[in-house]
Amino acid sequence: MDTQKVIQGLNTSLALEYASVIQYYQHSYLLQGTEREYLESYFRSGGKKSLEHAERLGEKIAALGGLPTVEPGVIRQAADVQEMLSQALQLEREAQTAHHDVLLLVVEGKSPEETALRVMLEEMVESEQRDIDELEMLLAKKRLKVTTKEVRLKKSG
Repeated sequence: MDTQKVIQGLNTSLALEYASVIQYYQHSYLLQGTEREYLESYFRSGGKKSLEHAERLGEKIAALGGLPTVEPGVIRQAADVQEMLSQALQLEREAQTAHHDVLLLVVEGKSPEETALRVMLEEMVESEQRDIDELEMLLAKKRLKVTTKEVRLKKSG
């Protein structure tokens, strides 16, 4: 494992997670109208999950002998709910790609330390995918097709 490349990649991930924390909270503050009722907690929850990722990444960077970045990635703002959700989706995809890029550097897991790092990154990639799926559903990116209007359960006997 090229530790310096891994640290550099983890710092990229960390910067994106910092940006996510700030962006999610900023969106929660800027919400107006009826969407505020249900999306404020959604955005704050996203910020808390991103902070958890940032904490894990920062600790791992330090454990590898690196200096965790203090610079966030690009933070986007919007006043429109659809744009906020689209910006969140874009950032989640960027974070997932960054985590996956580092994962590719440690995929073999030749040592317990590398295996642990690989598992951590796999969990983050999966977590980002859940967030991406949720945002795509909120934005109706993938339309469901219901072909049967009624469903009747069969009696088991």
